[in-house]
Amino acid sequence: MKKLIFLLLSAVAISQCSAPVTNNELKPDETAVKIFTPAELNGLIEMIKFVDDKVTAVEKGTNINQKYRACFNQLDSFVVEGKMIPALVADSVKLRFLETIGDEAFASVWKINETVKPVNNVDSALTDLSVLKTLTLNYSGKYMAYLNETGKTDSIYSYLFQNIEVAGDIPPVVVSWYPARAKEIDFSQFKARLWAAVYLLRLNTSSDAITEVK
Repeated sequence: MKKLIFLLLSAVAISQCSAPVTNNELKPDETAVKIFTPAELNGLIEMIKFVDDKVTAVEKGTNINQKYRACFNQLDSFVVEGKMIPALVADSVKLRFLETIGDEAFASVWKINETVKPVNNVDSALTDLSVLKTLTLNYSGKYMAYLNETGKTDSIYSYLFQNIEVAGDIPPVVVSWYPARAKEIDFSQFKARLWAAVYLLRLNTSSDAITEVK
């Protein structure tokens, strides 16, 4: 009996050691803890989880690294072919989700641009105003400070910060450059998943942006 129990316990231990790593839990790094408030970090983690779910839904893999690398490899194929990179999430979906992460967390990374357009209403003598909302990076948000600080010890984030600082937003050169770098990235790290979330959510589908008629 003792021998049987030992064999069963050994089998369980071997199975656990050989099982693929699927834990997507994130722990903010020291730089993030220093720059963001606890409330902001909670909101940012919710944002990362939102993108994790979207990536997991479309990419195969036994762990988060494989899934994100597969996602960016697919995006890189669009770059190589000279095609526009498609958005992972429709604007209307991501904008509504981002309303739930808290105002401070949102402002630490994002801002909303609104474009007002007249809409002729055939049933009215008046002209309604259509407000087109699109998501852009908040140049003065805390995320820029985080990128800058992280870039002091990581050349990839230094490159990202320098280009965004010049452009005031994520420029096309970064959009096309980053996917090919993904195979070098450890997406179990907070900095990598936060940037991946920012990158993927920043890809706009302007035709699907939220429109309000006033």
